[in-house]
Order: sequence, then structure tokens, then C-alpha cells
Amino acid sequence: MIETYYDIITKIENFFDGIMIVDENCIIKYNKNFSPGFSFNEKESIGKTPMEVWPNLTKEESTCYRAVTYGETTTNKIQILKYVNGQEFTSVDNTFPIIENGKIIGAISTTRMIDEYPFKKTIDLPNMTTTYTDDLYNLNDIIGSSKSIELLKYEIHKVSQTNSSVLIYGETGTGKELVAQSIHSLSTRKGKVFISQNCAAIPHTLLESIFFGTTKGSYTGAENKAGIFELADGGTIFLDEINSMDLNMQAKLLKAIEEKRITRIGGSETKKIDVRIIAALNEDPQDCINNNKIRKDLFYRISSIQISVPPLRERKSDIEKLTEHYIKYYNREMNKQIKGVTDEVLNILNNYDWPGNVREFKNAIECGMNFASSILITKEDLPDIVQKKYKYNNNMDNDLNSLKEYDVNTLNEAVESFEKQFIINKAKHANSLSNLADDLCISRQTLNYKVKKYGIDFDSLNRN
Repeated sequence: MIETYYDIITKIENFFDGIMIVDENCIIKYNKNFSPGFSFNEKESIGKTPMEVWPNLTKEESTCYRAVTYGETTTNKIQILKYVNGQEFTSVDNTFPIIENGKIIGAISTTRMIDEYPFKKTIDLPNMTTTYTDDLYNLNDIIGSSKSIELLKYEIHKVSQTNSSVLIYGETGTGKELVAQSIHSLSTRKGKVFISQNCAAIPHTLLESIFFGTTKGSYTGAENKAGIFELADGGTIFLDEINSMDLNMQAKLLKAIEEKRITRIGGSETKKIDVRIIAALNEDPQDCINNNKIRKDLFYRISSIQISVPPLRERKSDIEKLTEHYIKYYNREMNKQIKGVTDEVLNILNNYDWPGNVREFKNAIECGMNFASSILITKEDLPDIVQKKYKYNNNMDNDLNSLKEYDVNTLNEAVESFEKQFIINKAKHANSLSNLADDLCISRQTLNYKVKKYGIDFDSLNRN
């Protein structure tokens, strides 16, 4: 009889992680699990009771049994269920009796998984969101063959074989998380969870609960919830921009790392944890210590191994390979057939400083791919900031080359000729004399003196 309603009931399956239907005797007639993490055969549960499928479940604890026996409706009940094959999960359960002509003919139970993390390889917590992918970065994703990149790959390979803490430092956009994920992917922990936490993205008042978890009632609205140290047990935690963390929180973090135990906020039970810590700084480590941005004791504890990620401007020989890589990548993403870049564009890419490093470079190629109207990316397709810097550098080169034509006999004359040309070139891009003084890093009074000395007509330069 219950089978008559299958088509209607199962239309709601897309809204849940699992649906189970039982008849009036609490025999499972339909059981569908949409979570990719569980490997148990759903058909094997048909014809059994929920108590037989989940041995840790008693009749009185079974929401389905209570629904068909007492007509009871259950909403938002958290359950920990353990399959006969040993798999365990926590879910939010909603169960409703199914009534026909005043008689209970069965029950439907809908499930939402709340701890699928064992089956996800990465958990990204800047906004407490999770990535459902097995594709962590590895050495093949580090593009380049320069000496600095070859050294970086060697260091990653070596340190991945141990459980020592690692400190990665480098400028923003250099790929510190790529390095961290590559270490994890090559390690014996690769089958476990990798959690990435940007310490600058979360207010320091929330970091403790994110790290260590909470106990229900510890503060208003608090629930029993595991922190990232529990979630990553056996795996790796990547703490990005750790230098932005509050010093008091750093002390608590140090204690957890040293003792390898954590206590949830509001709780009394300590839990043993096994995680590998990989931390990252976006500033020079010694500067962070000198400026009191990181505790010395924490620094020494997490910096058993230090890895420096080079900025893109120091490995310009990798530009061509990076260009080819990202063109291929965006051809797939955008369904395009771009073959490459013009010689002029390659020259621009090689001469730009890339303050945003590989992240900025990737965005520049993406911009070029969007605007390209032929099989090659041209100068006009690049971001404005890259084009303007190229034009500025060209003007500087021309101005400096023009010094060769000047009739100068002494070093002082050469310095003055260069200074005049330098001020003129800067003036072309300044909105005012005050702005020009700021660009030159001199006072307005000093600038006025030099403008008069060299007879520079600022207004005329800005009209041209």
C-alpha cells in the first residue's frame, strides 16, 4: 500500500541527503542515500528494520518506529547512526507518519548530513564553507622550471615525508596554499582531511570556537560542535596569515599544539588530537617577530621547517610557461581556442613587476582571454594597469636614453640632467604639484625649488 506513494514522496529527494520509507511494521521499503561518502549497499537495507541497519539504534530511539507506533512526528533531531559495516555519521532527522483514511500506513524519514567531513579532502573555513573535491594541489600544479621553483619543489618533496610543522612565507599571491596542499598531497596524511583557515578572515573573538569547538550552553546559542582540530584529526591544518592572529589566541594555539590536546569551549573533557600544522606568513618572519605580530614561542614551535615562496618578479623565466598554462586552463573554462600571445604582450608580461604575483598574473591572462578577438592575446586585451605601467616604463626608457644626447661633462651635470628628466616624466602623470611631491617622496618646498631651478612648466606638461 505504501508503494502507491513512492512517486510522490521521492520527488522531494533533491532537497535532502537521504530518504527512507518504512511500512506500518517499520520495515524499510525504500532507502536512498545521496551522500557520495558512504559505500554501503542501500538495497541490502530493504526488508529490514532501522534497528537492524543501525545496531546502535533502539526501538524507542528510532524516529520511524515512534512514527508508525505512536503517530509521532519528529523534527530536527540530531542522531548519531552507525552502520553494521562500521561507518558512522551524524545527521539531522525529520520523520513523519504517513496516514491514509485515518490509519498509519508507514513513515517517511528525511536526512541532512552534518558531518560529511571524513569524505571531503578540503574544508575551507574563512566563511565556514566546505569544498567537495578530492583534487588538492600537488607538485604538478606548481608551474615553472626556474632555479627557485625547482628548489621549492625539492623542499616540498622532502618535508612532505615527515610530520614536522612547516612555516611558509612569501608575498600575497605567491601561492602559499598551493605549497601547503602539495605537502599534504605527498604525505602519508593525503587520505585524511586538509583544512584551510585564513586567520585574517575571522574576528579573533570567533577563532577560539572555530579552532577548538563549543559545548552546548557555554554561551547563548552555543551548540555541541567540533572545531577544526577535531575535524582534521589525522590530517593537516593550514593556518594562513597567522601573523594577523591576536596574541592571546596565539598562546592558546601554542598550548594545543604542544599538548596535542584540545578542550571545547565550555567543556571539561580534553580530547587528544593528531594534526600536522602548516602555517603561513605574508610578511618577513623576522619583521613579524620584531613588530610583535607573532609570539616568539609560537614562531619557534611552528617553524621547525621554513619554506620561502619566491615572488614572480624574481622568476621571470617562468613567465612563458605560466602564460601557456593559463591560456590552456581558460580555453577549457571558456570554451575558446586562443593559441597564445603576441610578442609585444610577452614582452609586457616579462617587464611588469607583478606586485600581486601569480594571482595577479592569472587574472591578467583571464582578462586577456575575455577580450581577445583573434587567436592571439594583444596588448589592448590586457588589464589597464598592466598597459599603463608598460607605457610608463617605455617613457622612462626613452627619457633616460635621451640623456645620452645631452652635452654633459661632469657627474654633477649628468645628475642634474637626469633629475630634470625624472621630474618631467613624473609630472606627466601627476594631478597636482602636491601629488607630484608625494610621488617623488620630497617636500612641496623642495619640489618648488627644483621646478624653478630647471624651468619646468608643470601646467604645460599636464595639458599635453
